[in-house]
Amino acid sequence: MTAAAITTSRGQDSPDRTPDETPLVLQAYPVNPEPIPPPEPFLQPERSDYRIGRQDLLEIRVFDVDELDQTVRVGDDGSISMPLLGRLAVAGLTKSELEGLIARLLEERYVRNPQVTVFVKEYESKKVSVSGSVKKPGTFEMLGDKTLLEMLSMAGGLDADPGKQIFIFRQGENGATTRIPVDMNQLVYEADPALNLAVAPGDIIYVPAIEKVRIFVSGAVKNPNLYEVPRDEPITVLKAITLAGGTTDRAAEKRVQIMRTDPSGQRITLEVNLRKVKQGKAEDPILHRDDIVLVPAAFF
Repeated sequence: MTAAAITTSRGQDSPDRTPDETPLVLQAYPVNPEPIPPPEPFLQPERSDYRIGRQDLLEIRVFDVDELDQTVRVGDDGSISMPLLGRLAVAGLTKSELEGLIARLLEERYVRNPQVTVFVKEYESKKVSVSGSVKKPGTFEMLGDKTLLEMLSMAGGLDADPGKQIFIFRQGENGATTRIPVDMNQLVYEADPALNLAVAPGDIIYVPAIEKVRIFVSGAVKNPNLYEVPRDEPITVLKAITLAGGTTDRAAEKRVQIMRTDPSGQRITLEVNLRKVKQGKAEDPILHRDDIVLVPAAFF
């Protein structure tokens, strides 16, 4: 149905109307508006320079020769097997190069002017694993060049309590795995671009969580409780008591005790004069894992 524009005009006086009344006459004419083109579908472009690798899943189609269509995974030796053509070495080829290779072999033997398309369905050879203290650990496809920070971002960023180093495990050509340490503070907090290393396919990125030790503080302190502290930041008796809010007015600071289990399983007790520690006249002992700091109450 053709769209129409509507206008109005005044006609001649009718005998039924008074001279002041003029009838309305509708006039219509076609309108041809500019057609609105339909939106183009969004397609994720496939990288033309991507080189096929081991364990990639390929979808191969030959126009008008359905018998040659197949979905095949690249073997660990970098090859695939195709009907009529046998095994083909494909690792290291781009998609266009593989299309040209298959078309040339088919034309030499079986098909005139074959039209071949190759689609990479799974980029298994371009995957990088990110594990440890990140929000979304997993294995991610690495399309294009990626850096360490980009891969951490793909894993949702750092989780709570990451350690002071990130490790990249990389397998060399000789099969040996090397460990590459990266300083966490310099990379993340000081933004040192030299440490934002390029990531290679097959890398494993591991962000260890900071290891903590448990310290128990009880007795005449304001907040007796179990406290967890980083293992690589030694905590002393005075620091532990400070974590617990400090001593109360009834604390016997001269008779603070450290109760410890030695490697043989024997329970030992060490005494600390906290008052002298505060005055700088005595050493402030470093606590061990699972030590119990007991601040006895003074009796008046």
